[in-house]
Amino acid sequence: MSKEVLSVVSHSYELATYSTPELRGLFSDWLCEIEREITDFMKDRGTVDPDEIGTRFKLKRESVIFILGKLANEGKIRMQASGPGV
Repeated sequence: MSKEVLSVVSHSYELATYSTPELRGLFSDWLCEIEREITDFMKDRGTVDPDEIGTRFKLKRESVIFILGKLANEGKIRMQASGPGV
């Protein structure tokens, strides 16, 4: 999962170099809001699968993994990985 997170983060920063300050600000505002909504969603559930979050918020798995990785790096959540069939 770490490889996926790094790939998505790298791609996001690459795209950010092409955007305007206005778009970066709007994205930042949206990201703060979706982070809050996701953490609220997770509070009552304990363990949540990225696909479950993606379905709930209409986000692709890669986007969810990026947001979860960011939240984990900031110490707002704890991420765990498991192997197939676990």
